[in-house]
Amino acid sequence: ALVVALDLSRSMDAGDVEPSRLGRAKLKLLDLLERRAAGQTALVVFTTSAFTVTPLTTDTRTISSLVGSISTDIMPTHGGSIAVGLEKARALLRQTGVPNGDVLLITDSDVEDADLRLARDLGGEGYHVSVLAVGTEQGAPIPQAEGGFVNDANGQVVIPQLDPTALR
Repeated sequence: ALVVALDLSRSMDAGDVEPSRLGRAKLKLLDLLERRAAGQTALVVFTTSAFTVTPLTTDTRTISSLVGSISTDIMPTHGGSIAVGLEKARALLRQTGVPNGDVLLITDSDVEDADLRLARDLGGEGYHVSVLAVGTEQGAPIPQAEGGFVNDANGQVVIPQLDPTALR
């Protein structure tokens, strides 16, 4: 069993990879689903809240058909919490009674100590966590739908940068 936990925080809209971090993540997800020959797959999206897009299923075509409609705009919050995504993935695996499984975390978020502890806990429960990091260390501004870029509280343009070492 595989649960894909896809980060939909606003930083995934940054354009440091083409067409954007989220666009690239969705293309990679579609490639993965196309190649997945056996086993159950689920899709979870998260920011500071997590939601199940599809529960564990063998029907990867259904998951693929939903990927196009995923955007950061569908989420009620804009922050990011890896732990929230991992917790939702663990809940799906536990609900189905799967003793061993995989979690693929697709993210650009900063890693907190709680995230690392949770990933270790999942490993102890028989669930292997892998990370697909999306973005660059240089980063790029986050475009807004109405034009311009996302600014911080001081009016400075926010440029999210990927920390591959922490995600590793």
